[in-house]
Amino acid sequence: MIKLYSDPRSPDSHRTRIVLAEKELPVKVIELEPDNLPADFLELNPYGKLPTVIDRDIVFFEPSVVNEYLDERYPHPALKPGSPAERAQMRLAVLRIEEELYPLYEDIAAGRDTEGAREKLNDYLKTLDAYLSRQEYFIGDQYTLADVTIAPILYRLQPMGVDTSRWGNLEAYMDRLFERPAFERSLSEYEQMLHEF
Repeated sequence: MIKLYSDPRSPDSHRTRIVLAEKELPVKVIELEPDNLPADFLELNPYGKLPTVIDRDIVFFEPSVVNEYLDERYPHPALKPGSPAERAQMRLAVLRIEEELYPLYEDIAAGRDTEGAREKLNDYLKTLDAYLSRQEYFIGDQYTLADVTIAPILYRLQPMGVDTSRWGNLEAYMDRLFERPAFERSLSEYEQMLHEF
């Protein structure tokens, strides 16, 4: 059985929970607070990074690495496109989302430079809405790790007070992501409560 050390509040941990749910893999989830990591966890992963996955006694961390490993080790359903060109596009999309969108979320969530971060986030979402007018998912018609990477941030927009109602393509895309049964199964208690209030 796979063991997942997960931060129940973190988009990074959430995206790995989505992959595990999509694969319907047996997993033991151990929720940790990143500011209070136990010594036995730090022995496994001295970097203290969440999520951390243990599979067949091998320790993996960094969400992109973990998620690609899980997709290659457990290939059904595939979360990467079939062609090398599309896989490269997907990896580039994941990298851009991590470098551009995740820091904006972290700034807003932490209350840092809120106006500047919110303005940049709105610009990003407006561009994403136009991009999604041409396709169902981030990389064409197939649900991939790029969609898995962006979904946790999009899920947190409403609780952060971000109004997406002016972007119809984006809202339709968000509905497609959030209505997936695996997405529902991936939610921690904290994440479920985000949309209850």
